Amino acid sequence: MPSSVAIVKCATYSQDCVDRAITNLLNLLGGMGRYVKPGDQVLLKPNLLGASHPEYPTSTHRTVVRSLIQQVQSVGGKPFIGDSPAFGNVMTVARNSGLLAVAEELGVPITDWRGAVKVVHPAHYSLRSYKLAREVVDADVVINVPKLKVHQQMQLTAAIKNNFGCVPGKRKARLHLSHGKDRITFGKMLIEYCELIKPALTVVDAVVAMDRMGPRRGDSYPLGVLTGGTDVVALDRAHAEIVGLPDTEFDLMNAARAIGVGETDLMRMEILGEPLTEVQVTDFKFPPMRPVTFSPLRVAKSTIKHLWAKRAA
Repeated sequence: MPSSVAIVKCATYSQDCVDRAITNLLNLLGGMGRYVKPGDQVLLKPNLLGASHPEYPTSTHRTVVRSLIQQVQSVGGKPFIGDSPAFGNVMTVARNSGLLAVAEELGVPITDWRGAVKVVHPAHYSLRSYKLAREVVDADVVINVPKLKVHQQMQLTAAIKNNFGCVPGKRKARLHLSHGKDRITFGKMLIEYCELIKPALTVVDAVVAMDRMGPRRGDSYPLGVLTGGTDVVALDRAHAEIVGLPDTEFDLMNAARAIGVGETDLMRMEILGEPLTEVQVTDFKFPPMRPVTFSPLRVAKSTIKHLWAKRAA
């Protein structure tokens, strides 16, 4: 069966507009009941990169998460929210983004990931063992809910890159240090983490994307779409097509091809809903690239700041 990528238009973040678009998107993909069963503990993993104004496109928009929470609850699932922000602590970021108010209204917990579980992969993978937040490992279902943004180290962050947030704390920075030789090397590791996490469903917030200087300080770009599917590689291949990033220049696709994971060929995908030609743009701006690795001093300083932020939370 071909990998399916669903695309629906959504012009604004009004809750009614988002609810209709999420319903249409899920209908194209078989409905939420295809992915969540009654009683399932369902982790919703948004992009909560750092504290910012709720309408600035740093984080997954609260209306998208709210709609998915209600869809999960409608089929008897038990949703909870989790992430490991690169800047600050999860409760501060959730509060600033407006997501905390949504979670409190709907009775959904937000988890602060402190513990890690070691997961062993086959010998041919990049690492001998991988560390994931215990809440990710224990969840019955993971729903990946990224924000589509440019990225100064990895070109584009969406379906694949968002899963890296399931690595708790500053382990992410240390992996940049140890596996940041180049974008393909780092990309292979990111895709391997996706295989471990196995998100049952990915829904990407591209209603307002971020271009120019992402993932944190770029410009708002009104793409006006939500996308969804089960193959994170296929989704990001479609995203590259939408924003005009040639797949041969997109190193996450080159990494996926190198290890044989996911679908990178548009001709072998099933595009549901809006055709790609209806949502493509030609003026999406990409940032100048920076090295993937971090200096040891930066990792040390970042770790100290992160621990202080958690203590202050």
